[in-house]
Amino acid sequence: MTMLKAQLISQATDNINEANALAQQGDVHGSMAAYEEALKDLHSVGPSYDRDVLLAQVYLARYENASKFKLSPDVSDLRYGYSYAKTTKDVEARALAETLWQAYKE
Repeated sequence: MTMLKAQLISQATDNINEANALAQQGDVHGSMAAYEEALKDLHSVGPSYDRDVLLAQVYLARYENASKFKLSPDVSDLRYGYSYAKTTKDVEARALAETLWQAYKE
């Protein structure tokens, strides 16, 4: 992994952690902004297992938070998250994606 790629993945991870903390504090708008920054960093690097797992987590978390806080959830977040979760076969991301997808379909 190149130094720049590692730095961007690390930055994205920091933004994800910040977004999760803000969501737990009820700051949904701050959380969504931090997730957006993570997405920018992750989409700046080429495909890899680690990047794709993080993308699945971010897209699913954005969808879940928008739903939880009664915002209009963006279904494309669910679709992207589900797709990345399926592609990577990450067990945790896949389970969350399946749960969110089933709830969406109901």
